[in-house]
Amino acid sequence: MESNPYQAPRSEVTDGALFRRSIGWKIYFFCITGISALAMLGLFFTPDAGASEVASLAFWLVATVGLFGFAFDKPIATPRFWLIVLIVYGGFSVTYYFLTDIDLRAGLTDAQFYISNAISWAIALPGYYALYAFSRPYDPVWKKH
Repeated sequence: MESNPYQAPRSEVTDGALFRRSIGWKIYFFCITGISALAMLGLFFTPDAGASEVASLAFWLVATVGLFGFAFDKPIATPRFWLIVLIVYGGFSVTYYFLTDIDLRAGLTDAQFYISNAISWAIALPGYYALYAFSRPYDPVWKKH
């Protein structure tokens, strides 16, 4: 008996679409990690580096792991853990300006300092969003595993 040529072929593929984050998140991860690593390295070579820089490095490393998990769809730890990391890291990032002994102005005028900070925060904001999205239990990465 011959098969019906008008019948749709069957396959063993699931109905659910395979979830993958865009390549933009991977590019952002590598760019922001490289820039941040160079900035951290620069901070440690200043003579006034202290405990706040060590804490900043520790928080940055944990946040970078979260950004990696988000960008590459790897379920690391739990959503609740990443929510706590987001709150602590975000709070520390704001208070870092008051905790450090390093002169962050580095000879900049007020306008230059505020503009450079605004640009820095604008570049970092997608990373904070990624940690927020990664902390949501309904993020597709948590449903896959």
